[in-house]
Amino acid sequence: MTNFGVSYTLNGMETATTDRARGTIVGITGGIACGKTTVSDLLAEKGAIPINADEIGHQLLKVDSPAIDELIKTFGQDIVEESGDVSRKKLGAIVFKDKAARERLNSILHPLIIERSRGHARQLVTEDPTCIVLLDAPLLIEAGAYDTVDLIVVVAASPETQLRRTLERSVAQGRPLTETEVQARIDAQMPISEKVKYADVVIENEGTLEALHRQVNELWERLQQHSE
Repeated sequence: MTNFGVSYTLNGMETATTDRARGTIVGITGGIACGKTTVSDLLAEKGAIPINADEIGHQLLKVDSPAIDELIKTFGQDIVEESGDVSRKKLGAIVFKDKAARERLNSILHPLIIERSRGHARQLVTEDPTCIVLLDAPLLIEAGAYDTVDLIVVVAASPETQLRRTLERSVAQGRPLTETEVQARIDAQMPISEKVKYADVVIENEGTLEALHRQVNELWERLQQHSE
């Protein structure tokens, strides 16, 4: 990982997007509180089309989800709210402290998330060969879904920054977490140092918002060049 803005390895991008019969699919990933969503939002403001894997995952916890029966069977009726939806808070309390439970959850949800996000992305880039689609997926690499995209962008921050930002955010949202709870969430994810090994582009988010904007602008210029 470099310490000076955006780091590029463009071989994958150059080969995967040579065929301009379709648009470009960009996978954006990172760890908790690294700023992945902010980067996605900034790119969306420039015209990219976002697909949020987290939102798809949340939809799969609804009462009408094709995964609902398997979730209840695996984790018990206690995870269900009065509405019939699965409680994210109750489910999170189970899986963040139990690796085996987390793996069971991933085995239920990930195939459905990948299927839905991949299908939507491919439809969009097929319909418009100039479009840039963002697949915003925290577990893009862990789920083995990186072969879905033309370019992998990892938004990176140090573990210390992740911890501080997550604590501050939990307080701001009125749902304060303890340092132990936050660290459990960080430890449950693949380390950023491992994720960057898969990256075509690394955006380092340790500085100011202005610095982040500069990196996103540089990335967008390169994406535009490859979409022409």
